[in-house]
Amino acid sequence: MNKPLFYKLISLCIIMLLLSIALSIIESKIDSRSATRDAAVTGIAQQFAKQQVISGPIIWLGCEESQFSTHMDEQGKPYESMIDNKLNCSRAVRPIKHKVDGQLLVNERYRGIYKARVYNAKLRLQDSFQKIELKPNQRITHASLDYGVSDARGIKSIEISPVFGKNLEVKSSANKDSFGSGFHVELDVADLMASSGFDVQSNLEVAGTSQINFLPVGEVNDISLTSPWPHPNFSGNFLPDTPVVTDDGFKARWRINDFATGGDVVLSGQNNMTLGVALIDPLDGYTQSNRAVKYGFMFVLLTFGGFFLFELVKRSPVHPIQYLFIGLAVSIFFLLLVALSEHIYFKTAYLIAATACVLLISGYGRSILDSWKAGFTLMTAYSALYFGMYQLLASEDYAFMLGAWLMFGALAFFMFLTRRLNWYQVDQKVKPLLGEDLNGKL
Repeated sequence: MNKPLFYKLISLCIIMLLLSIALSIIESKIDSRSATRDAAVTGIAQQFAKQQVISGPIIWLGCEESQFSTHMDEQGKPYESMIDNKLNCSRAVRPIKHKVDGQLLVNERYRGIYKARVYNAKLRLQDSFQKIELKPNQRITHASLDYGVSDARGIKSIEISPVFGKNLEVKSSANKDSFGSGFHVELDVADLMASSGFDVQSNLEVAGTSQINFLPVGEVNDISLTSPWPHPNFSGNFLPDTPVVTDDGFKARWRINDFATGGDVVLSGQNNMTLGVALIDPLDGYTQSNRAVKYGFMFVLLTFGGFFLFELVKRSPVHPIQYLFIGLAVSIFFLLLVALSEHIYFKTAYLIAATACVLLISGYGRSILDSWKAGFTLMTAYSALYFGMYQLLASEDYAFMLGAWLMFGALAFFMFLTRRLNWYQVDQKVKPLLGEDLNGKL
């Protein structure tokens, strides 16, 4: 058994274990910075306006139903008398048609180095209500048109078309039994009961942070949304029919009816029948850095493998302490990446951090191996390695497959170069690996 080789491998395993601990610490640091960013975004939302859920309009009817009891008179004939206690038959009436056309204008607000995406939503709502039908002995005490806005601080402007030929006065807050937060307008009960149905158009401007959702309150819903933001993440229980996403923004349209929402169940609050869009950044520095550090152990392994191969071929011993320095250089790359990505675009941050680490490793390798040619070879190889990692991060859907092939390719390359190596005699003069002496070629 070749004891020097055995001890070298044991020492490398110990170093890799220490570096894996270092990578774990860096990963926890990334999580900590990400949590700090999330707290800053939450703070901005608390002062600006939170994620919005837009609901309504619906008609809220205050209703009472008289009760009667049956008695017998002295002649034994039945008669009815009204009971003082009346039943509460208050309820919501949904529109038969609910149409929304919206434009989402996105901006950014900062707190220190952290930013949150905020928006102004300009919405035009068109709703049709059918005739109100009452049961016998029911009476409407009041009626209102209720709109839900989950964070009323974001309401910038409201315009509602006249109903029954009358201008409507907007009042703050929706009925507590409907949406609670939002606003409402009072309807004339006599006009409402005499009407065979009516249409109403509403223009709203609402501000919010990160995400906007809609509650499909109508029996038939047609909701359209456009925005210059090129990275939408469609959320909620329903996906848009035919979304169009380009570098110039997105267009989305949802068409939903009672068969999908369950009818009046949509107002019960027992389900979350919403639809909408979140404004995401696919190149978020913390997310990408966190994904990158998960490949950290693989990069340390490939880097050590490269130096170990040079050590065998060039017969230039590399001390375990030198391996430790090289591994730390690889680990610090991830720390540089997250630190830079907090201030500049992730792609630029990656380029700077990767360039710095490649130059450091290849320059150090040139000194260890005492060869400019070896240093240039290392620089080329590790440049290709970091380029490959960026492709892994950019190709989220295929990252696992690309990573697997990268590991396979690296292993195959190492096995090919060492296929003729006698591992029991690596401390002796190295035999030719490819059928000719590589000592002067690497």
